[in-house]
Amino acid sequence: MDQEKRRKLIATDARARIVFATIAIIVPLVLALLFRRQELRLRALADHGHAGTATLTAVTRQGSAAYAHYRYEVGGIVYTWNVDRKTLPIEPGETFDITYLPEDPSLSRPGSYSKIELDDELNLPFRRGFPLGLFVLFGAAAAFCHRNVRRLEDGAPLSTKPRMSPEGAGRIVAALLLGCLLAANLDPKVQAVQIAAFGPTPLGLPAGLVVALAEIALLAPFFWVFPHLMRLVMDRHAQGGSLSKLGIVLAVALAGPERRRSRLVVIAGLVYLVALMTAWIVFAESRGI
Repeated sequence: MDQEKRRKLIATDARARIVFATIAIIVPLVLALLFRRQELRLRALADHGHAGTATLTAVTRQGSAAYAHYRYEVGGIVYTWNVDRKTLPIEPGETFDITYLPEDPSLSRPGSYSKIELDDELNLPFRRGFPLGLFVLFGAAAAFCHRNVRRLEDGAPLSTKPRMSPEGAGRIVAALLLGCLLAANLDPKVQAVQIAAFGPTPLGLPAGLVVALAEIALLAPFFWVFPHLMRLVMDRHAQGGSLSKLGIVLAVALAGPERRRSRLVVIAGLVYLVALMTAWIVFAESRGI
């Protein structure tokens, strides 16, 4: 029995090792190549872009965001593009100056595109840090699986306990959620929304820093909520329950009386999350964002 279990564990970890290693190489590489291609095009636009004239054709909305659509003609061919409405606060039908890339006229930006605009749009820390972060994350997962394979092949005793406790798994999920939220702050569009909402220097500090500190403080309770959620999910899974979205809902809804406290904590966390989202939507609407 132990040998069969060992064989299955080795096969599972070996497959996971291949998957994580492939993701660690392919996804960051593709992203890096795409980011690099766009960087070279934007640098060319700032270096030798041609001046042209475009016409604003429409203004559309997606939620609280507004976009200005424009068209222009180069060599008898019509091109279109759209930018944030705040970049073009004019009415449809009005014309304005643009800069387009002569070797690829589909790339254009309103006004004169100088090194200042280039540096703002490139956001090099994000373009370089995001692929690197993915490589480190999935590479570490592949290394962890490889370590398990080697240990099992060398005859290490089989563990009779789960590889990770509910508390550890919950804190990892909370950390990943917080990390994704903080990483989004590197996006220039997100930074523009933050400045529009709170000003460039709220409390005398950069808006990005203040928002990051606020996010850490507001999401701190989830380092307590998610361990309770994972406890319910792991209990349900041990009983044959699914790890799907419905399975997670059922794990909370069908928790036994011995897990009553965990269920109440999870429900309170959900209410808290909805309250945060509602408060942000109301605040954003009040600021016209």
